[in-house]
Amino acid sequence: MDPNNKRKIIISIVVVIVAASVVGVYLYTGKEPFIRTTLSGLTLGSLFFMVAAGLSLIFGLMDVLNFAHGAMFMLGAYMGWQLYTNPTFIFGILPTITALTCGVMMTPVIKPFLIRWKISGKWQKALPKIAYVLAVAFLVIAFLNFDIMGLANTAMVAATTTTVGNPLAEITPQEPLGQFWYRPVLLIISGLLVAFASSKPGAKTEFAPKEDLLKKAIVPIALFILTIITTLVRESAPIAILLMNGNWRFLIAIAVAVAFGFMFGALVEITLIRPLYVRPFFIVLMTLGLSFVIRELVQLLWDPLAYQMVRPPLFAQPGKAENILGWLQNGNATINISGVTFPTYRLFVIFLGLLMFATVMIIMTKTRLGMIIRAGVQDPQMVEALGINVKQVFTFVFAFGVALAALGGIGAGPFLPIQPLMGDQFQMLGFITVVIGGMGSYVGAFVGAIILGMGRAFGDYFALKFSLSPAIAEASTVIIMVIVLLIKPQGLFGKKE
Repeated sequence: MDPNNKRKIIISIVVVIVAASVVGVYLYTGKEPFIRTTLSGLTLGSLFFMVAAGLSLIFGLMDVLNFAHGAMFMLGAYMGWQLYTNPTFIFGILPTITALTCGVMMTPVIKPFLIRWKISGKWQKALPKIAYVLAVAFLVIAFLNFDIMGLANTAMVAATTTTVGNPLAEITPQEPLGQFWYRPVLLIISGLLVAFASSKPGAKTEFAPKEDLLKKAIVPIALFILTIITTLVRESAPIAILLMNGNWRFLIAIAVAVAFGFMFGALVEITLIRPLYVRPFFIVLMTLGLSFVIRELVQLLWDPLAYQMVRPPLFAQPGKAENILGWLQNGNATINISGVTFPTYRLFVIFLGLLMFATVMIIMTKTRLGMIIRAGVQDPQMVEALGINVKQVFTFVFAFGVALAALGGIGAGPFLPIQPLMGDQFQMLGFITVVIGGMGSYVGAFVGAIILGMGRAFGDYFALKFSLSPAIAEASTVIIMVIVLLIKPQGLFGKKE
């Protein structure tokens, strides 16, 4: 039989089985329970996709299994919650993050000059090691006596005051500029040393594509300007944001969480993953260790407690909206959908998942950047010969994947408790989603996430209806994965090796 016809037959059979199952469940449960459970399944599916999208992109395009992805999801939740509750911590540490990233991102600017150095093989091996040691030393000195714990504690201060003047005068432990300015300077130097080490001075044999020097310097220049601005507004910006409307503050929290995820992902790829591409197993161990470090750091800063992020006003007003327009006008907490009362914030989570899927699809299939990414994965040597820096492309892919995880974290913030173990829970569900959809397929990740979300929601419904153990509902995700792998070992959209 022709493989294409065989595939069409299998797809047709699957569609018929799914359709029959949906009709059967609808007839058994009734209209209201079916709609409510379906919407809950779509909400869970969107959350699963927010984790699985970045995982699938990073593995599919880079062959990197990132076991710290769940921790990065958690960081996005904490960063968004921290900014929305009290942004003092964010603006207190933001200049240090942008300064370090600025230095590291100078790598493509200085590398073409450094690899042409005429130095002996002995110094080629010694200089990067010396540079890394000095980078760590400058990093430690930059954070000496820095009251990061005091900054972290400001998240628990209720942002309700609207008094004239400085509403945070007593709760803003920011250093005076005269005592703070040297910290970002030292961190820029630390980042430059990392860039120096990762550039492999004297490695003349390494191919260096010719690019416009100014074009390479755009990102570090922008980060340098951002470092100056964030250093100057460390005290005034938190006050201004806290006095904003809660909806605008939530949008800013989303933007900050995504930007933080992108910068953090770029730093991790350049400093920790890039030297290990030739040793894939070491990447697994390194990302696994990084997840433990992130989790312990979060527990140190905010204690191993569960926090609940307050929903923005658009999703918090009493009453039930009869339609989408009524909700947008009044900001009701619930909405009427075919006679079913459903939380409006859960609808937002569904919309966020769909928006993320559409964005990834457009970038990867309709833009020049997506074409470069796909070409760089298939034939990196040819792409480099065309003057494109493949390493920068890989850095972008990894950073973009982490940014998607951070977006998922802040999206889940008002919906789920924010606590150090939330990353571990979603890490496992993200991997199951990717396996179901097919390793490396972002379309498969989306379909797998919806299937998994529906399975979990209806599993919870039937477990409650028949008074079964909640563990049975939790096991439904693994059961779905086993069934898919038995039928199609490479996943729904995976390709045979």
